Amino acid sequence: MRIPLAAALTAAAFAPTARATIYGTMSNFDIYNETDTHSYGAEIELEGVHPEDISRFFPAHYSSKTVSPYDDGLGHFGVRVIYSGYNFGGVNFLAPTVGQNTNGHTCVNTPGCEHFGFSTVGQQPSASRFFWLDANGNRIGNAPQQVPSPGWVYQPAVGGGDARLIAEIEPVEVHPQRPDSIWMKVYKTKLNRAVDLAELMSGNPIAPEAIDETESEWELLEEGLIDEREDRIDDRDDTKAIVRRYEYFEYTGPYSDENEAESLWDGLSDPPANELGQFISANIVAANLAPPDRVHGDFNGDGVVDAADYTAWRDDYGQEDEYRADGDDNGMVDDDDHEVWANGFGRDLNDDGGNGGAQGVPEPSSLLIALAAVGLTMRSRR
Repeated sequence: MRIPLAAALTAAAFAPTARATIYGTMSNFDIYNETDTHSYGAEIELEGVHPEDISRFFPAHYSSKTVSPYDDGLGHFGVRVIYSGYNFGGVNFLAPTVGQNTNGHTCVNTPGCEHFGFSTVGQQPSASRFFWLDANGNRIGNAPQQVPSPGWVYQPAVGGGDARLIAEIEPVEVHPQRPDSIWMKVYKTKLNRAVDLAELMSGNPIAPEAIDETESEWELLEEGLIDEREDRIDDRDDTKAIVRRYEYFEYTGPYSDENEAESLWDGLSDPPANELGQFISANIVAANLAPPDRVHGDFNGDGVVDAADYTAWRDDYGQEDEYRADGDDNGMVDDDDHEVWANGFGRDLNDDGGNGGAQGVPEPSSLLIALAAVGLTMRSRR
């Protein structure tokens, strides 16, 4: 239970809208097992965050998931997420598979490929690393797979200019002292609402996939160099979320003696055939500049906090994979979320005229008597 966060959300829910930082970030990615070893598990290492910073994970085909903090005593700390008990289609391992482009979600139906995701609120990881695990739970090859995730930097408006949101990304160092360049394609879209982790998948309208959403057709991302993507945030365009889809492919071209890529790519067309290797992974990411409406108690998304939102909370009570009634963004629908709803009861989130403030739960009436009866049923059942 994250009471400090819940309290902060309750206090902020009725304050004037003001963007001063990033509310939360998320990453949903596909990854093939391209090692030469069968994989029985997986590990995601998120550096610089604590378990309470992570709001939820995208479900994967594993029967067990453990989340634990780590600290090496040298100033490096974070969270390790271990998946075990692979249970997709009766197969108990992921066989090495040649990757084909998945657009960010089709791995959920493809043996030999898997889909993972995580979202954070407040603090975001300073680095993320992915590993396949063998039958004994050890990392295969002891080297991370090439699934870069961006670090997001929000710079407030200065001197009447626009605020800026910068996504910084660099290749993962897979082989120390060896070149690790990759090809990258980027798609982007802006939204006037916050998004949730479960929405970041191919086939969902908010996931950028179309040609007109291409931000960068091809780019050679070289190890040690950071790629920056900048978005100017004008409050008049009401941008509340930036969504990007990164596609990664192997670079198979020549390197210099100093491990620098010596590509013949001219930057105007597709990479040379002998330099473009197989697909590695697709990573759909997002940064929210405002909280989703559910932190105000609007659990059904109709813009009004009312009895229907109570019903959504009641129906999802005790759930971890459902997020619509998770008002405090802690990854669980529980009693604290009822408090979020009660504090926001009566608020009209569509009212921009200043008359949509929360009324609080009203005095007893036929509506609340009915709700109380339902509440008694819930307590009796629990």
